[in-house]
Amino acid sequence: MAISDDIIEKIRLSNNIESVIREYIPDLKRTGHNWKACCIFHNEKTPSFIVSPEKGIFRCFGCNVSGDVFKFVMLADNISWLEAVKKLAKKANITIQETKQNSEKPSKKLLLLDILENSAIFYHRYLMESANAKKAMDYLVKRGITRDTIVKFKIGFCPKGQLIQAAIKKGFTIEVLIKAGVITKTNKGNFFEYMSERIVFPIFDVQGRVVAFGGRTITDQQPKYINTPETAVYSKSSNLYGLFQTLPQLRKERKAIVLEGYMDVVTTQQFGIVGAVASLGTAFTHKHAKLISRYSDNTVLLFDSDDAGRTAAQRSLEILVEEGVATKVSSLPENVDADEYLNQYGKEAFLKLVDTTAKNAIDFMIARVYGSKADKSPEIKAKAVSELLDFVTKSSNAIVQSEWIRNISQYINVDEAVVYKEFKKRKALRFHGYAKEERANLNKRTFKNKKVSMSLEENLLNIILNNREFAERLNVDCFRDDRCKKIFEFVLSGFSDAEILNSLSQEDASWFSELTLNSIEYSNVNEAFNTILKDVELNIFKRRRTLLEKEILLMTEGKKEKDNRLFDEYKKLTALLKGSGK
Repeated sequence: MAISDDIIEKIRLSNNIESVIREYIPDLKRTGHNWKACCIFHNEKTPSFIVSPEKGIFRCFGCNVSGDVFKFVMLADNISWLEAVKKLAKKANITIQETKQNSEKPSKKLLLLDILENSAIFYHRYLMESANAKKAMDYLVKRGITRDTIVKFKIGFCPKGQLIQAAIKKGFTIEVLIKAGVITKTNKGNFFEYMSERIVFPIFDVQGRVVAFGGRTITDQQPKYINTPETAVYSKSSNLYGLFQTLPQLRKERKAIVLEGYMDVVTTQQFGIVGAVASLGTAFTHKHAKLISRYSDNTVLLFDSDDAGRTAAQRSLEILVEEGVATKVSSLPENVDADEYLNQYGKEAFLKLVDTTAKNAIDFMIARVYGSKADKSPEIKAKAVSELLDFVTKSSNAIVQSEWIRNISQYINVDEAVVYKEFKKRKALRFHGYAKEERANLNKRTFKNKKVSMSLEENLLNIILNNREFAERLNVDCFRDDRCKKIFEFVLSGFSDAEILNSLSQEDASWFSELTLNSIEYSNVNEAFNTILKDVELNIFKRRRTLLEKEILLMTEGKKEKDNRLFDEYKKLTALLKGSGK
């Protein structure tokens, strides 16, 4: 169902965020304008969880989770955004009318999410209630999947041809069904449901919204597993199956285990193993690694023990190392899936297997590159060291690099100083080849990880967010940083902090919540605003003068027609900046 923005805002305003959160965290204590407590989403002894009733948002400065009252209930109860809205609406005695079409036309994105949510409900009900889904249910039971797990993952079944009829009855069009990736049009002009005659695994994003589906055949269809196509709300490289279901425990334990398939994840979580996730029928990506790094400090890759499985593990490992995620690699016995092993031997045996077969990153790579080679000639050693040093350069941590180089020299029996000398050559080559890119990445990391220190533009925005009247004294041209500019435009449009937060990507929302809650106490906020604004404006003048210098140089070299206006502007800016001491 689509819900109008007015109703959402009414529900939000009717649920004081501090009161709602106090029901989950009774020891919430006031600190100035805000409230503080130990975070329930990860283990901590020193309180770093902040609630701002004035802004209607919360943030944990320990695990970086943030959001509004809906997001908190979603995370605390591990429910979808829509379920959180309904729960808070009921709490505030607000009735939400389920209609085929709301008075306000929902956005395209909301419309796609709406049809996906409705499709998931349809598939799940059909599996649970229809006698025609008995074969699918029998298959799941045979694989050891319980009814509670089916409900937890909202697993369903897609009968041939029935979803389209049900969707049209609810007011959805064929066009939106295609855009949502639920159906496609064949060359013959017929409409075909992607999940037809398959067990359906809804794919949830981290907010608990259904964004796509995976399907497993119970007939002789090929391929055995398929996913719905990428859409405006779904990207395979940005989502991990099972992440939403394990998030509450994962935030506390900070340990993830990356598996290969849907059934592996479902069964592993059913046995109470925290952090089990899988990529969605695609190669592991940097976006997957970044997603894992938000919630896990220790990650285990558990792939098949055949060559294809080891190759997939190596590719995933390289990406995780590049993203700074501490990772080990474990393996299963040949021709055995994780769910089969669990059902046969149980949780304790499975965890013992993972632990005993786990190799740290460099030991896994040494075994892959060199361990099985019978020829130990200098040429083979040199080739192995070269390949391993390529892997070492993927880590940006000097301590890790040093330890890995020691491991390589000891295992391959080559002098450590020689290995380190080769590493320095490779590092220098990499630096010269990618210096510009590395500097850009370094700037991004520095900007992302800084806590209290802020850029001039962030300082200016911080004052505006906490003193909205100052916004009238600025225009958007004062901001060069795209994120700051976007937030300022939201402020000018009258958006509240909670509304701004819900309009941002997860990464930008984390940055914004930190920025707005890092309220700086000024003895004279007006004076501070004027001082910062002056510095921002001077930076604008400096950038303009730099551009003019390039133009004037071209003019003096006769490569461009002389323009006296630009010369005059350059002189004025030079005098102004000289007078400012810049």
